[in-house]
Amino acid sequence: IKATLEQVKAKTAILDTEALAYNAQSEEFLPFQETTKRRRKHGIEEAAAKLPLKAFVFDVLYKDGKQLLDEPLTARMKILKETIKDDGVLIRTENQTVKDPKTLTLLLEDAISKGLEGLVVKKLESKYEAGGRNFNWVKLKRHSDGELSDTIDCVILGYITGRGKRTAFGAGALLVGVYDKDKDEFVSISRIGTGLTDEEWREIHKRADKIRVNHKPARINSLIVPSVWIEPKIVIEILADEITRSPLHTAGKTETEPGFALRFPRLVSFREDDKKPEDATDVGEIKRFYEQQYKKK
Repeated sequence: IKATLEQVKAKTAILDTEALAYNAQSEEFLPFQETTKRRRKHGIEEAAAKLPLKAFVFDVLYKDGKQLLDEPLTARMKILKETIKDDGVLIRTENQTVKDPKTLTLLLEDAISKGLEGLVVKKLESKYEAGGRNFNWVKLKRHSDGELSDTIDCVILGYITGRGKRTAFGAGALLVGVYDKDKDEFVSISRIGTGLTDEEWREIHKRADKIRVNHKPARINSLIVPSVWIEPKIVIEILADEITRSPLHTAGKTETEPGFALRFPRLVSFREDDKKPEDATDVGEIKRFYEQQYKKK
């Protein structure tokens, strides 16, 4: 409510929105089950601090006395842009005009890699039809079994400093990668902000700071710049729901294809000293896992 008063530039408005729990440490959206934990009568402020929400604003149905349902999508998007102030809890969804299937597929992969369900494809001239089922609006999702059949061994490349409660732990999210045998380098594949206990956050910060460096190590290839780089020596075991494509990561990235990314990654265990960094999961294995997902469906 506070965000609405601060960000909506209208006396009266009806917006089409959806709220999701957001992990500010890893800059990813959390599974819907996490969002539902906010539905409570007691401890609301504590829950809000632990699981802050971001509300996606998809459309505008009414503004300052004018009903907009019959306006074409292009007109409604223009009005929506004029109505919502950027940078806050309310996020006006990104829109992109697409003309070919390949671009649409890449956009879908990117959305999934960020923890989102998928995309809604709309005709530019379409009116707003609540609950309508036709080809003016089409939902695109990729269904998965909810978990990869095997865990992935990743190498910690750096960490993002903690915010809020995690300030005391030093590290709030980890940037992790896998090994590229052909190039003899470690390439980014995910940020992880869940799955660790308070004690594990303290431990990872303690271990990471022993091998922290001032500049990105020569054998690390990452577009994402963490708060602190470390030597690629710590191997951790990760479980994820699925492997997607994302332009943010460099694992498997080519001139024509975006990199691979993990959806909803969480820590299973530290591999301690039983694995060298070069023995971590390699890009070739990630590619095979990615292809196997489609064979199962």
